[in-house]
Amino acid sequence: MRRIFALLSLPWFLLEIGARADSTPQPKVPIPESGYLSAHEYTNAYFGFTIQLPKSGTFQIRDFSQKNNTRIQHFLLSQSSAKKDFVEWSITATQVFKDPDQEAEKAVIFRDALKQDGPQALSIGRRLFWKSETEKTDTKPKLYQMRYATGLGGFVLQFSVYSYSAKLKEELRQNIESIKFFDPANIQQELAKDAQPYLPEAARWWLTNAPQLDLAKLDTGTLFGTKYVNPSLGFSYSFPNAWRIALGDPGDPKSHLDAHSEPLGARQGFSAECIRVLASAVQDSGDGKSGFNPRIVIAAADPACYVPGEKFPESTLDRTALQSFGADLIRTFAGSPLMGRTANAVRAAEIGNHLFFEIPSSTSAPIVGSALRRKIHMLFVLTTIRNYWVIWLLESDTESELGNRVKTSISFDSGSRPGK
Repeated sequence: MRRIFALLSLPWFLLEIGARADSTPQPKVPIPESGYLSAHEYTNAYFGFTIQLPKSGTFQIRDFSQKNNTRIQHFLLSQSSAKKDFVEWSITATQVFKDPDQEAEKAVIFRDALKQDGPQALSIGRRLFWKSETEKTDTKPKLYQMRYATGLGGFVLQFSVYSYSAKLKEELRQNIESIKFFDPANIQQELAKDAQPYLPEAARWWLTNAPQLDLAKLDTGTLFGTKYVNPSLGFSYSFPNAWRIALGDPGDPKSHLDAHSEPLGARQGFSAECIRVLASAVQDSGDGKSGFNPRIVIAAADPACYVPGEKFPESTLDRTALQSFGADLIRTFAGSPLMGRTANAVRAAEIGNHLFFEIPSSTSAPIVGSALRRKIHMLFVLTTIRNYWVIWLLESDTESELGNRVKTSISFDSGSRPGK
């Protein structure tokens, strides 16, 4: 079991575009690039922040986003003003696999600067930011550069300024140091009246080219005794003997933990168009006093709801892709009905020529008749079949056999290939 770690920098390419807000396709759930532009501010729906746009100068939107299969660096917004003294500022978010605050401190260092002070810590919007700035006096006019960065949810959010104008540099400094953060769930309350959706060109491309899936039309599958068979997805799974098995979710209240008592659809990204329970099984405790019944749930999900544009890794040898995808899964599902908040490690293995991700975690459930809680072990297992994600959730108050239940009980049709 390894913790996820890595950092990959990606080159940027330049493309000038207008906002074209009226034709912007929108993802089913917010992605890092999900933003809104008004005449005076930019708001990001994924990270939950608003920043004022510069009032001085004549600025235009510039798009440095790049279409790539490793969505580690995300371009959010950039503006430049070419009149008189050139000024450019940008916002990016980079996925990191080590401590985000430490990576943020490193991100603001100017590697090519001959003389600079160390990064300065400061508070912006009640968040820890790191800041560095430098001046180049061998140019006329003088060149000012500033970088601000903060760790936020597995990303380093960075604001960069490149300016030949001291006045605009100070205005941008004030805007950055006045950023307002908010709960992304309250995005509609934070938008300006004239705000329009904005997505960089690469994000548009990912959304346009993503497979168009319809979970409502997906075959639910069939039960033959303890064996679940899904011909449309080309796999079968054998549930344990003597368990109570059903198509869909039996909704056993004793099998739901903490927030699990709410239906999947109550959480953003867990609506019927994003995820659908295909089959499930519950092991009855027998005496009715244990307070928890182990369960197994099989679900199908639309990847576009969770990691639009992210390519499913093709091999266990592609370590960078495994780390990036595993981190996305944890960030997406940790604390949801499918994964405990303790999730921090990912295992990858091949079963029947299919790449599987396994993420162990834990939560707790109340003990009947007591104020105490018992530890519940959870195992989230995911693979891709014919562009759908197929997910297994295994929960038990004993950890011993969770991992073996998928490996020894699943089989694939010969025509069932990953992503096909």
